[in-house]
Amino acid sequence: MGNRNPEPLFKYAIVSDTHIRPPGESSSPWQTNLLTNDRARWVAEQVNSHRPDLVIHLGDVVHPVPHLPTYGSASKIANEIMGRIKTPVHYVPGNHDVGDKDNPTVPSYVVNEAYQEKFMEHIGPLYQSFDHRGVHFVLINSPILNSGLPHEAEQREWLEADLEEQRGNRIHVFSHYPPYIYTLHEPSNYDNLDEPARSWLLGLLEEHGVEALFAGHVHHYGYKHYGDTRIHNLLSTCFVRQDYAEMFRVEAADEYGRNDAAKLGYCTVEVYEKGHTARIHRSFGMTLGPDETPEGMDKPQPVWGPAAPLGVHLRHPLAEAVTLPYNGPIDEFVRKKAWNDYTLLGLLETGVKMLRLPLGDLVDPMTLSRLSEIRDLGYSYGFFTVNTPPDAAKEVLAENRELVDFLEVILPWETASATVPQASLLREELSIPIYVANIESSVHRERKGPKYSHYVSHGFHIQDTASLDTVLPVRGAVDGFVFQVGQYDDPWSSIKMIDDYAMRMDIKALVNVRLAPENPAEYLCDENHVANRAAASLIAALASPRVKVFLDTFMDLDRGYFPRIGLYDRRLNPRKGSYVARHLTGALNTRGSDIELDAVRQRGGWRICTFHSPEHRYELLLPQRKTERQGLSLVLEELSEGEIIDLETGRTTCLTGEHSEVEERDTQYLHIHS
Repeated sequence: MGNRNPEPLFKYAIVSDTHIRPPGESSSPWQTNLLTNDRARWVAEQVNSHRPDLVIHLGDVVHPVPHLPTYGSASKIANEIMGRIKTPVHYVPGNHDVGDKDNPTVPSYVVNEAYQEKFMEHIGPLYQSFDHRGVHFVLINSPILNSGLPHEAEQREWLEADLEEQRGNRIHVFSHYPPYIYTLHEPSNYDNLDEPARSWLLGLLEEHGVEALFAGHVHHYGYKHYGDTRIHNLLSTCFVRQDYAEMFRVEAADEYGRNDAAKLGYCTVEVYEKGHTARIHRSFGMTLGPDETPEGMDKPQPVWGPAAPLGVHLRHPLAEAVTLPYNGPIDEFVRKKAWNDYTLLGLLETGVKMLRLPLGDLVDPMTLSRLSEIRDLGYSYGFFTVNTPPDAAKEVLAENRELVDFLEVILPWETASATVPQASLLREELSIPIYVANIESSVHRERKGPKYSHYVSHGFHIQDTASLDTVLPVRGAVDGFVFQVGQYDDPWSSIKMIDDYAMRMDIKALVNVRLAPENPAEYLCDENHVANRAAASLIAALASPRVKVFLDTFMDLDRGYFPRIGLYDRRLNPRKGSYVARHLTGALNTRGSDIELDAVRQRGGWRICTFHSPEHRYELLLPQRKTERQGLSLVLEELSEGEIIDLETGRTTCLTGEHSEVEERDTQYLHIHS
């Protein structure tokens, strides 16, 4: 925060798996299929709002496979819809466009020369390359690989020569099929490139230092690293594939998971002097009919930039490999694994880059590999353990020091006078920042009344630091201590008090902002409450340089003890809190963020938190109980002209004397004075 990203050299967009069909035609019994054209049309118009230099389509342009008589009419509709895009569109052939890869278990007709000719007749070239502003774009025909057809040999010879000619230059490659979906040496399935073509293509990527490979086909977000190449798997615009609907062990979304609209979208790629950033934009299944105009569509809001000053507890795994059930027509005879990367997508969306994880995640080889793989996206990891770790874990910490932002050692405080010095020795041994926390459980609390509830937490309360004060003189090399902000404590004032205490005592602090109540059976399903706490915590963290603030938790816990809602639900679809954190981060990223906190006041059922930077003065407007709240117009009466941002939608309105253009909603707002 405060160090704005440089302007990109240029931007391009990627659309994938539109599955366009003749109007009203559905070759299968899904109502979702009837929405594909209107969803593609909405995305085409939304892409225009980004003003990209060019657009790549990753294949499955149409849904009818080439042997069907509707292939030609579907292609005509596809050209009309994609023709709405006001910049050149380049196409990669998908299996629906030219036939499935040569595998006896695929559910449709296999790629052949006649289907290749149809694609060239109706859509475009099978493979191509071109240069744009210092980047070499390479589009390949992946369904034909391993087919033995003449077009495969021609493409192999062309691609090897093309990449050799570009040796030393920046290269982005585009393919319908990803090389692999889980691990490099996974067996053949419907979604990957079979051997030997897989190794051949990956060898070319490695030999020529390809910067990025983008793939579609699976209708599922994914991110991998192969050597220096970032491999991005992108969303479809139209539906979720039936096998990947099994990613989440909760009740199915609409149409047995096919119409999980938050899993649909497109991508923009910002190209910088060094590297690129791929932005996933969820379309939420929005539609635009053939006779509708795109007027009134929201423009993309500025949300990206340096990382948000807020970390999260990842109580659910970051690196989760899901074994999908075999269930035809796709992969009826194999059991395949895939990474569930929607946690990663959510983190990218909100700008959160600080993650709190159990030390076991670093010790587990598969999770360690995944943490290393995504580290280059800017993530920092803090690990926690009860008592000082055993020697084997210390060896892993030492070997992977570059992955460890800090180690949090949680101690029974009854033994603190002896164990805190041990943590200090650990700091000297590992050269890793060490923070110490106390265990707080039911036995540490006075029982009041006849009821008894199992309770466990960690971290000191800023209102009662007596037990910590006595140990500070023996802390040695320990960097800092852990505090907690209870569910009904105010993050704004509490984080500021912790920062002041840390400065006074010359320590650093980790702050856990709880979203779960202390009653293990209470489930507070209040979206505004969580969004308010996320917004207040984010601003307070930004103004508190000696603390790292973590929101507990990122994803809902809706069963067991201490249920709570987080920034994302159990399908890892965004909740209101994620939007508020995202747009608040974006608003500050675009204006600078050297923040100091000011006063807090109440007016008409709104909590108004004021803060300022050298350039701006801000009011964060947080809705309180709905039964007590008056209209936003009452609050706006006392605010001067400036801008007001709806933090749920990101929509910005310039205030006038009448304030008439502000849409009053039950949500959070940020008012900005120049």
